Amino acid sequence: MSEDVRNGVTNYLHQIISNAEFIEKSSEVSHYADKIKKSAYRIDALMVDRAEKKPELYISKGEQYTLNLKKFSGLNVMVVDDLDDNIKIMKNIFKTFSCNIHSANSGEEAINLFRNGFIADIVCMDIIMPGMDGFTATKELKSIGSSAYFIAVSALKNQSHDDMSLFDIWLPKPFMLEHIIGALVGYETSKNKMQTKENDKFELDISDKLKKEILYLAKDGAYSALERLIDALPNSKSKVFLYSALKRVDLNLIITAVQGSL
Repeated sequence: MSEDVRNGVTNYLHQIISNAEFIEKSSEVSHYADKIKKSAYRIDALMVDRAEKKPELYISKGEQYTLNLKKFSGLNVMVVDDLDDNIKIMKNIFKTFSCNIHSANSGEEAINLFRNGFIADIVCMDIIMPGMDGFTATKELKSIGSSAYFIAVSALKNQSHDDMSLFDIWLPKPFMLEHIIGALVGYETSKNKMQTKENDKFELDISDKLKKEILYLAKDGAYSALERLIDALPNSKSKVFLYSALKRVDLNLIITAVQGSL
């Protein structure tokens, strides 16, 4: 099967499943939705080219993980899904980890949340949504400065390597608690790898006067005043860096980064 044909069929499958999820809300025809989705998933599974090497992004249900949930307390999580039921499930899971959770019903809404100052540490992104899909929304969020850990949530597996590589991990639908825990283990690993490179995220897009004020507040341990100052900054990689370090209460990282840029 040629790449063009496969991509065309995949697009049709996306539309079929999206429409099936829409008619689930209609009591008159909702009983057809499950049959439609199962058929679409079955076709998608048949199309998967098993000879093509793809990143190992799926989490095995049977694996066991050790996770220190205290490390996730206070993290900002953005859940993006056009179905409220899916958002509710995700929210309930992350609430048990004491995370701060914002939700969006579309890619456009997720981008507006970021532009309005919600800097997510973790983004759970649905793929098939009306309007802007999850791929486009993720590309846009990254282009405007988001350095979040991106979790794709989708039942479809027949995706290109480039599409899958946009995300740090790819979770199946329906997902279970074990999948989320596996994804969070991946977040910890990713965070540790990036820890040594975090100073690179602090760019020269803040004036020296503002840097000195940030440095003064960080050295003084003035968390609340520093949070207000960072929130007022325009969206940039520096803001993402500062906000992320502050939410981990890592004032020494802020001090080191700012001193190094003066």
